[in-house]
Amino acid sequence: MNLSLIAIVLVGLVAALCGLVVANLKAQQRDVQAAWNRLDGLRRRGMEAVPAFVAAVSQDEAAAQRVASSPSVVHRALDDVAAASRASASAEDPHAAAAADDRLVQAIERVYAAAEVEPDFVASPASRKASAQLDAAMEALAHEQQIYNNVATIATNAQRSFPALLFAKRLGLSEPQRYESEAAARRAALDWTRGSLPSLADASPHVMNPQMLWASAMADAAIDDRTDDRRR
Repeated sequence: MNLSLIAIVLVGLVAALCGLVVANLKAQQRDVQAAWNRLDGLRRRGMEAVPAFVAAVSQDEAAAQRVASSPSVVHRALDDVAAASRASASAEDPHAAAAADDRLVQAIERVYAAAEVEPDFVASPASRKASAQLDAAMEALAHEQQIYNNVATIATNAQRSFPALLFAKRLGLSEPQRYESEAAARRAALDWTRGSLPSLADASPHVMNPQMLWASAMADAAIDDRTDDRRR
């Protein structure tokens, strides 16, 4: 009788343990999905800033082309950004999204590089605002990326542990994919407000021809002379 009772108790404990393991695995899968939904939402909100960036820089590029003597590569780089943005929007799982987002950031970096070597290109306030919005999106993405990868790692380790590994395959659970993107880490290169490109105010002295600069300098010198006379 005692042996039967002990056997029943043991079976009950094993069944309860198995139930806890299965419930824990399912809960972790839900946590991974919730973390990915938050991360993916931030990705897509960041991509909403891309069309405004492309439009603003396109206007600046068109203005530069009116005074430039040679074709600009900025326009082709903007086409690459638009194509990469569409690829990022169509990516659904973390692995594909990370690869697509990296390509998008690289395309945006090419726009910055092309604009910075274009002598007649000047970043307008609209371009700088769109640039700052991209930077803010990358900053938010960096934080959420770390949270998601931590949750995914915990779930992966749980599935590989005993006895959870006995149930994971039977439940049809696959190990969560990590979001291994360098996009957020490279955000420092994606902000014109950091002063990497001349603004309209910075560029305005370069618009003046040498005669205007000479006249301005002479006027300043005359003002300084009058100021010295008053002091005497």
